[in-house]
Amino acid sequence: MYLLAPAALRIAPDDFSARVRSRFASELRRAGRFAQLCLLGAQACLDAAGGDGPLGVLWATGGGALDATRAALDESLKLGEPAMPFTFIATQPHLAGALLAQRSHPVTRAACLSLAPDAWPSLPHLAQRWLADCERVLVGWVEESASGGAAHRSDWCLLQKKMMPGAVRCEQVRSPENAAAATAEDWIPRVAAWHGSTNAPLVLRGSGDAWRFTLNG
Repeated sequence: MYLLAPAALRIAPDDFSARVRSRFASELRRAGRFAQLCLLGAQACLDAAGGDGPLGVLWATGGGALDATRAALDESLKLGEPAMPFTFIATQPHLAGALLAQRSHPVTRAACLSLAPDAWPSLPHLAQRWLADCERVLVGWVEESASGGAAHRSDWCLLQKKMMPGAVRCEQVRSPENAAAATAEDWIPRVAAWHGSTNAPLVLRGSGDAWRFTLNG
């Protein structure tokens, strides 16, 4: 399995709306912040990776659609009325998969998972299984800012069966030596920072197992 275009997107809360309008105009106006954040990172990764073919979309989060969930609670608890339809839709973390499919990407399967920070190895492991049915799997970790000063995070990479120049070979390691501990929030940024900086393999571990990343060509 090979990895392409690892990217770590960080957006200050005050800049977020402008970034969404600049990239998507009014297309995602009612999608909610979590789906918008997913699409910003996912589309940037796909643009950098290029290529085409059937696509799986697999991403995880620890907090999910925080902004929309808070809005829904305000509407239902404070006002005593059901959440508005668009507010409810924006609370659904898997919405980004449908939105990517609407943008002419041939999405064959999609899933949004809630994972503990050290459970990130399950993402490349599941993506590898999905590659039996599709040519590429877009893998991400997305977190809305939980406080005013923290940046929104949208980290993505593309995993595929076919080797390409500059791609990174990924393989599961059962008994890793000198593996560095990584979390769901930093494994893609660490691969992005390592990519192209050295010829030595990068080995990262989470709960259960580890993954080795090796430059090809």
